[in-house]
Amino acid sequence: MMFRTVKADMLKKLVSMVAGVLTMVSIAGCSMTTEREALVTPEDVIKSPADDRDYRYITLDNGLKVLLISDPDTDKSAAAVDVNVGSYQDPDHRLGLAHFLEHMLFMGTEKYPDVDSYSEFIRANGGSSNAYTADVRTNYYFDINSDQLQPALDRLAQFFIAPKLDPNYVEREKNAVDSEYRLHAREDGWRLFMALNSTSNPDHPKSRFNIGSLDTLHDQDGQLWQSLKDFHDKYYVASNMGVVVYGKEPLERLEQWVNTSFSAVPSGAKPDLTIGKQPYTQDELKARINIVPLKDTRVLSLSFPVPSAQPFYHIKPLGYLARIIGYEGKGSLHSLLKERGLIDSLAAYSSDLPNEYSEFTVRMELTPEGLTQVDEITAIVFDYLDLIRREGLQPWLYEESKQIAELAFRYQEDRNPQQTASGLAARMHYLPPEHLLEANYLYDSYDPELISGYLARMTPENLRQVVIAQNLSTDKVEPYFETKYSIQALSDELVKRLKTPIARQLLTIPEPNPFITGNLELHESDQASEPSVILEEPGLRVWSLTDTSFNMPRGNVRVMITTPAASATPDDNVLIQIYKSLLSRSLNEYGYPAREAGLNYSITAGRRGLLISLAGYQDKQSVLLEDILKAIETFKPEKSAFEQEKAVLVRGLKNKKFHAPYRLGMDALNQATYPSYPEDEVLLSAAEKVTYEQLIKYAHAFYKRIHVEMLVYGNHSKQEALTLSSMVESVLLNDHNRRDRFDLPFHLLGDTNRVLNMDIEHDDSMLISYYQIPETDNRERARYALLGRLLANPFFNSLRTEQQLGYVVFAGPRPFEKHPGVIFVVQSPKLDPIGIEGRVEQFLNDQKAVLSGLTDQELEQYRQGLIGDLLKKDDNMDERNGRFWQGIASDELDFENRLKIADEIRKLKPADMQSALARLMENKGKLVIRSFGEPHKKAYRKETDRTECNTIDCLKDLPVSE
Repeated sequence: MMFRTVKADMLKKLVSMVAGVLTMVSIAGCSMTTEREALVTPEDVIKSPADDRDYRYITLDNGLKVLLISDPDTDKSAAAVDVNVGSYQDPDHRLGLAHFLEHMLFMGTEKYPDVDSYSEFIRANGGSSNAYTADVRTNYYFDINSDQLQPALDRLAQFFIAPKLDPNYVEREKNAVDSEYRLHAREDGWRLFMALNSTSNPDHPKSRFNIGSLDTLHDQDGQLWQSLKDFHDKYYVASNMGVVVYGKEPLERLEQWVNTSFSAVPSGAKPDLTIGKQPYTQDELKARINIVPLKDTRVLSLSFPVPSAQPFYHIKPLGYLARIIGYEGKGSLHSLLKERGLIDSLAAYSSDLPNEYSEFTVRMELTPEGLTQVDEITAIVFDYLDLIRREGLQPWLYEESKQIAELAFRYQEDRNPQQTASGLAARMHYLPPEHLLEANYLYDSYDPELISGYLARMTPENLRQVVIAQNLSTDKVEPYFETKYSIQALSDELVKRLKTPIARQLLTIPEPNPFITGNLELHESDQASEPSVILEEPGLRVWSLTDTSFNMPRGNVRVMITTPAASATPDDNVLIQIYKSLLSRSLNEYGYPAREAGLNYSITAGRRGLLISLAGYQDKQSVLLEDILKAIETFKPEKSAFEQEKAVLVRGLKNKKFHAPYRLGMDALNQATYPSYPEDEVLLSAAEKVTYEQLIKYAHAFYKRIHVEMLVYGNHSKQEALTLSSMVESVLLNDHNRRDRFDLPFHLLGDTNRVLNMDIEHDDSMLISYYQIPETDNRERARYALLGRLLANPFFNSLRTEQQLGYVVFAGPRPFEKHPGVIFVVQSPKLDPIGIEGRVEQFLNDQKAVLSGLTDQELEQYRQGLIGDLLKKDDNMDERNGRFWQGIASDELDFENRLKIADEIRKLKPADMQSALARLMENKGKLVIRSFGEPHKKAYRKETDRTECNTIDCLKDLPVSE
């Protein structure tokens, strides 16, 4: 019995609600099976009225479940295979085996034996591919230019039919898995996750290490290869897999391809995946867990294990509770705790191990004061749970959730093909075919008894109180990441308090949401295919395009306020971030219901100024924009709020040093190329000194010299766009503050060849080699974009797969402000950056010979792949709006310049690639950013042939753009 204290009526409710579910389920340790799914017709896959794609769910003769999606208009195709096995099925003596097998399947198959040939084919044809291993699933996916789906699909199918599992690469790829593990050694996400899992039931696979390392994947018994083969043979069978194929071809053609490629997947018996053990015993419940992070992080999580909610996906009892507890509007738990200065954020959510158990969590980021009042915050949460028991089970509130979800499903926008395929494949083990698309939007019936049953599990006896902060008392160390932690029983005093809740007048159940849309009428689209300027005057330019071609009653509004005051000094860089945070904070109680109803907004700050963004149902966007502008007019935050947001910024800057070296290196590249981007230490110093009085003064001075650029796109008429711009103009602009648009200056590398040393505390070394081309014409942009594509996969194959330098290895084109560029990145636990740079240069030398033999036919697939990416149709409104806005924000106002670049790509020949590489190797316009890992410090030697820098200030003499 998984949950010993589940009441009899709750158990009956759980079992009775499962009767119509077509998947295998396990409730409270008991499993129930149903007959295998029959073939269903396309109509049985329920889709959104806005969805014009065709679907078909089939089961092959070998038992493989397949969802076919036909989209004649797509220019990207995709596929995904989800295998119902993950790290929880690792043998005890081979921890990480599921993840290791995922790596090995990319190392060639009997039919396509070349290592990395699958990834090379995908990339050459304009696509991308990847995989991930989860607890009980492993997901493989790709996208590709739509005319190459069939050969890509056949290559993927061979992963599951006849992988090579070459013993030579078994030994090599172990190093890649180990490097991945060590990459995460200083990442708190992984460190905290593994420490928390260590406080699980020791007999449950949740408690084990799951990445894999050289130690856990040892081959001392000579059986590692056989373990891989046995694992593949046992779990990688058709009955244990789900496949999604997304293409432009008719369903009949897609079905034919799937049958041809996947019918040879071994049928086999579906393995028993039942765990049937409690995730936590009594020793791990009613417990306080302390975990010490590397970063300055303060978190309180209150978690409750409950019976699996998977059988009730169509009712969502935990979703109902999460909506109330996670609410941020007036009278919410979030508002009370934030107003008292105890938390920075709050979220409520559930996770699920299907048919085993669910876990409901309330997670709060704490202020320093909140950390001293962990038990008081816990008590307030329990006070709110009591309020929900007394007043929170309301039919109207469930119906409101249903109304919001139905609108979201009715006007569901397409995701890109790869996301669609991967996401749907992950659901196929647990959902009936007809609900694959709408499961997340179903609120079939209000069931207060079911909700109460879950709420009844949220008790002190079933609580795991997790506190994450520095300097906590601990007595244990997690062995793989060396994270300090402890687990002990909750104090009797706290348990007594939690059992005697207090009624609080400031806490209420959410009020009816006033932002739920009522106007769903569509305007007629403009004849134009791109936005045009409808108003231009000093200090203001307004772009507009009415576009309802996606049949969505949605709009997007962008308001960009630019001024040199955003980043003229380090203080300005800091003040604008705090100003933005305080503005957003002042709107949160009012604006949270808007987000909940599908009317999203954000205020972001950058080195050019502020950006106000609205997206979603357009009918109430004017109301929301008016209130954002009112918040700007009446801005006067409490000093306590300023101190809280300042502390958040300071902590974030301090914690950056724990990012992976290559991420810090990429950030340094941005700092080096933008003069207005100070180093982190400079920003931190400014942030620590900034005062409330400075902030108030800055908020008023910010608007003294500004320019406003607007884009109104989607289901807004031209007149509505003018009305919105008039609102903005009346609040932000006057006769004295209008100026030209402020665009950031940036550094150019010219013909320099420099190296920037970074001092990063990490065992891995890091090297970034970045090349920048001075010309900005379309031919050069095309030439280096194609060269970057050509070099990317061979670089990965050489330095990672063959040389095993590390897990993080990538290369490709990196254009910068219209300037072409190419970048090479390696983070290595094995080699110092001087050695890495030598390997990069050797790779480029080797590629000279490769490119000298490149045929036009071989180049053609890369040409077509890149052209396909450039000319890809927009999948949804947000994507199209983003493309337009990128052009406006970057001042590249020829929105179809990509067509001209595509024309230049068509003209490129192998000789152009050879000359482009030769120019790259002249090492002019080159910047190397590097850090020496702790074991590699002694490898450092002073540069003699090029300028060496130890701070970004050393690069300030680079030429600056006009």
